[in-house]
Amino acid sequence: RYNVLLRDDESYPYVLMTSEAWPRIAMHRGPRAVAGRYFGPYASVGAVRDTLNLMHKLFRLRSCEDSVFRNRSRPCLQHQIGRCSAPCVGLVPARDYAESVRRSALFLEGRSDELTDELGRDMEAASVRLDFEDAARIRDLIAGIRSLQARQYVDGRAADLDVLAIAMQGAAACVLLLAFRDGRNLGTRAFFPQTRGSDNPEEVLTAFISQYYGEQTPPREIVLDRDLPDRELFEQAFSATGERRVQIKANVRGERAGYVDMARRNAELALGTELTSHAAQLARAEALRDLLRMPSLPQRIECFDISHTMGEATVASCVVFDAQGPVRGQYRRYNITGITEGDDYAAMNQAIARRFRRAVEG
Repeated sequence: RYNVLLRDDESYPYVLMTSEAWPRIAMHRGPRAVAGRYFGPYASVGAVRDTLNLMHKLFRLRSCEDSVFRNRSRPCLQHQIGRCSAPCVGLVPARDYAESVRRSALFLEGRSDELTDELGRDMEAASVRLDFEDAARIRDLIAGIRSLQARQYVDGRAADLDVLAIAMQGAAACVLLLAFRDGRNLGTRAFFPQTRGSDNPEEVLTAFISQYYGEQTPPREIVLDRDLPDRELFEQAFSATGERRVQIKANVRGERAGYVDMARRNAELALGTELTSHAAQLARAEALRDLLRMPSLPQRIECFDISHTMGEATVASCVVFDAQGPVRGQYRRYNITGITEGDDYAAMNQAIARRFRRAVEG
């Protein structure tokens, strides 16, 4: 129905907790090929990193890859700065580590109040048995969780909320998403849908939410910077899909109005930055065309680079640009083997040959 294309080639970031004897916690993007629990999606990579930073401080779960974990003989720097309990060298009992994993899952599920109540009971029990060191550790953990809640809670309660605002200049559009889950700010993300010539912000925003929430589970509350003619229809559709009531609001007041204003201003800034970037990209393409005396603007550019460690572990990387800028989904990396160490020319020859072999054979 809507002549708008939601063009977004980046997968959403998640927090991954692996299902192993000693689970690790890390950021994950792409297909869910690793066994474990996935929490999210988060609106931005920055929000995931902030969450992981807090998780390591509070629960001290490992973040290292399995190849590193299996081959360590002494604790790493993460343990020394108090961000990992060092299960790799047996400095934490399996039972205690499993309890930290369970509590981490409660926190990531948004059950912070339940977690703090449980920790409060554990702290009292530790005090009764005169284990004051353990009681102090639990007290600090509770304080850390409550401090986060005090900083990030919306309206003083656990909000499940998305705020959306749109900015347009001609047919160029930016939709900015501000996400809250369990009252925690999960960050912002800017989308630049292809409008196919449409300059109607209501039409573009309507098309965006129909496509975006067709792929993502909608929160209980969606706040928009403008009312839409199909708002009630979307409420019914999203409520049926999510099997819970979903409210779509416009013309809000109080704290939510402040979030709408912030999202609107950020959308305008993001759109201005994007347009400036496109103008600069066009200027660079024109300069390259003139330098190489090309009859038209380049439509695709592939750049190769070789890196190694003192001649060993040689790797070639390929980055791709089209008329719109970087095409990150088509970036490639090649492990180079069978060459003389340090021979960058041979490495480049192998990388380019492997890259274009299919095209040549076809």
